[in-house]
Amino acid sequence: MPFFALAAGAVGLYLRLMELICVFDELTGLPQRGARETITLIVFSAAVLLIAFLLSLRVTLKYKALPGFENAFGTAPLSYPLVFTLIGIVWFGATVKHFFELRAGGWMPQIELYFLILSALSAISVAFFAIEMYQDPRRRIIIALSIVPSLFMCFWLVIMYRQNATNPILLSYAYYCLAIISSALGFYFTSGFVYNKPAPGKAIFSYLAAIYFCFVTLADSHSTSTKIIFAVIIAINVVYSSMLIRNLEWKNS
Repeated sequence: MPFFALAAGAVGLYLRLMELICVFDELTGLPQRGARETITLIVFSAAVLLIAFLLSLRVTLKYKALPGFENAFGTAPLSYPLVFTLIGIVWFGATVKHFFELRAGGWMPQIELYFLILSALSAISVAFFAIEMYQDPRRRIIIALSIVPSLFMCFWLVIMYRQNATNPILLSYAYYCLAIISSALGFYFTSGFVYNKPAPGKAIFSYLAAIYFCFVTLADSHSTSTKIIFAVIIAINVVYSSMLIRNLEWKNS
């Protein structure tokens, strides 16, 4: 399933690049109505979501997750905290890079400062969550660490809306919005396993959607740091979906 999402994301990235090159006017930024590239990407995205839904539905009907996050995802190997520590370091580095990009512009809105703080906390929480889960999954700090990335993604969604509230060209930020929403849902359903509210089917659908839409969004004109964060989120969803799927059990077992 994760490799399907990665392959689909690569195709979606190419289609989005073609749309940005061929459909949007260079001077006005307005898209052409009914452009073939736009319709192709929309149809392809809908097909990817449908396949992801069918796969997650099969998981819901046929499989179950083991009780406890450490069992549902299989966090015993040392590779688990090592991988997420590396992911956290890259995420934190991208946040620092975003800070300097804003400073280079000469003016930093207060809301961007909050974005930087939450992004840095999310990077730290991703790494320390994996470390704490590997060492002792019963510690209470794990509950707090699990919700930080979800809060960050929700805040990012607010910023995205503020930046595009007056933008009449929905097509210019639609996939950006879907990437943030699906990523927020992925982190949300992941934390559900910590709260003993597992929903493996919903989690897998969110993971696959996040991988796809984050890939597509890499084609947009975001800053380098923002693209790195999206790449990090892709990696997180690939790893978590792989871990969860590997440890599923048949419901009749």
